[in-house]
Amino acid sequence: MWQWINQNAQALSFFASLGTLGVWLFYAHLLYAGFTRQRKARILINQGWGQQVDSVCLISNMSQEPIYIHSINMTIRASDNEYTESVTDFDTAQPRDSEDRPQEVTRQGPLGAGEQMNLGTFRSLLRQTGERHKDLQADESHPLRTLDVNNCKITVIASYGPEGGIIGAQRKFLVRGDDNELLRPAAINTKRMAKRNARKKLQAWLEKEL
Repeated sequence: MWQWINQNAQALSFFASLGTLGVWLFYAHLLYAGFTRQRKARILINQGWGQQVDSVCLISNMSQEPIYIHSINMTIRASDNEYTESVTDFDTAQPRDSEDRPQEVTRQGPLGAGEQMNLGTFRSLLRQTGERHKDLQADESHPLRTLDVNNCKITVIASYGPEGGIIGAQRKFLVRGDDNELLRPAAINTKRMAKRNARKKLQAWLEKEL
């Protein structure tokens, strides 16, 4: 046995080195994967308090660092048309509120790691979007039905420190129920918009708001 080991010592050393290298590469891959996960922004868009039109839309920052929210858009798919409007600012705010309470004027601003923002009810967001289009004047009592909404999407446009540039998160909500007054998410997870084409679209939306 020892004679065989001595005769093949060079080959055994080579394979041992390969095994050690494989172990190091495996742990390096784990470290890199953990590092990239920490650098990625994770923004969640959720629905709270049921699945009716008066449920609230919640934005959560599950990233490792704060994000800065530039804009929040709502897209309404009604019949064969699609309408996208910014709901970043509160339409009921007064100029004097911006002096001491900017959070009561706009939803724009920083959101710390692990923090959550309440955008208000879907009813209020639908109304705010519909008021900017003559053909989207909603009945306050039944906005989904009168707007003939098939679905709506909430899009958050933000900046995240380690990544730089613009990132986004989007979630679609489907209309359901016999009276068309119920909403539910179309998918379990929030869509992360970080690819080049998606970022170009987000940048175009921001430039349009200027």
